Amino acid sequence: MQLKPIGQWLFAAIVFICSAGIFSSCKGKNVAEKQLLEIYDVHGSNAKARLTIDGKVLFVTDVFVGKNGIGKTSEGDAKTPIGTLHPLTAFGIKPNPGTSMPYLNITPSSFACDEDCAYYNQIVDTAVVHHPCTGEAMYSYQPEYNYGIATDFNKECVYPNGSAIFVHVKGHKTYTGGCIAFDEERMVEILRNCDMSLVITIKE
Repeated sequence: MQLKPIGQWLFAAIVFICSAGIFSSCKGKNVAEKQLLEIYDVHGSNAKARLTIDGKVLFVTDVFVGKNGIGKTSEGDAKTPIGTLHPLTAFGIKPNPGTSMPYLNITPSSFACDEDCAYYNQIVDTAVVHHPCTGEAMYSYQPEYNYGIATDFNKECVYPNGSAIFVHVKGHKTYTGGCIAFDEERMVEILRNCDMSLVITIKE
């Protein structure tokens, strides 16, 4: 097809505009995917964590994982799952530190249910649902649940595939029951810099 000079200019302009639109769309998608929290270099219950936002590494730090390492298969195995997780909600005993994620205030009636029932693998307010839960009384876990993020591990909530896999603050032990534990200041940094597009990966 032969184009006259004005036609060639118009055609080039259209191609440029369309290409710019496609590039902008792709760029936006990539930015959303670059909220990445990587857990790696696992040795027992010790591991490294790296938070990357828009291609920039915000920090690398030491974290604790499950008492029996990684590779979770069932409830109570004290292992952290391997693979990719996403946030469901942020939570905390302390007030919202400035996260844009939905934030659940942990109260004395907040429980992480680990029972074979309709509330398995959910954070429930027993004062509201009137479930006599014997799972984790979350308010009693301080400083661990001062700040945290609930993940979508076992999102179908199938018993006994595992429950309450959180990213939270370190406690007094050098391991967790399967969660990923950070120093409190790092946990606050995660919450302030990340939104629901955060991707969490765990590998050896």
